[in-house]
Amino acid sequence: MTERYILQFPRGVAVSIFPYDTAYLNDEKFLEEFRRNIRDAFREYTVGTNPDYILQDKIMFIDLIRELNFKISSRQILNECIRNLVDDAGSFDLEDSFDTDDLEQLIDEGISRYSRSWTNWSPDKHVNEMAMKFIWIAIKVVMNYIPYIEPVKPRGDEE
Repeated sequence: MTERYILQFPRGVAVSIFPYDTAYLNDEKFLEEFRRNIRDAFREYTVGTNPDYILQDKIMFIDLIRELNFKISSRQILNECIRNLVDDAGSFDLEDSFDTDDLEQLIDEGISRYSRSWTNWSPDKHVNEMAMKFIWIAIKVVMNYIPYIEPVKPRGDEE
């Protein structure tokens, strides 16, 4: 069975990515359906938003894509640090390995990764490239979205 990855978008939109099956990436019907799903999701996301604030909603929607897919955990960072210490020194001693400066550095690294990571979605760089294509399409759809503003209907006495 082929491994698959699920790339998530706000409002329940998701794409399954199969590392060794890339035919759907060139299927215009599939990609148009994806664009429509993102457009609909963003339209639902902005219901009731004053058009003056639509740009803020666009940025928040895009940020939600990152939050849903590029999570970084303190456990992951700590495990990587310990693994590196073992690789470098051959052993790990908790008392000798961490002081407040080390902990501050780990926290800063976690915040930095969280705020900038868009490329390390999976351990497979080919899967990451496919994910980036869908993320790029979603960002493009959201940024090009123009809200439909219904004209104000005149009152009965103003016709």
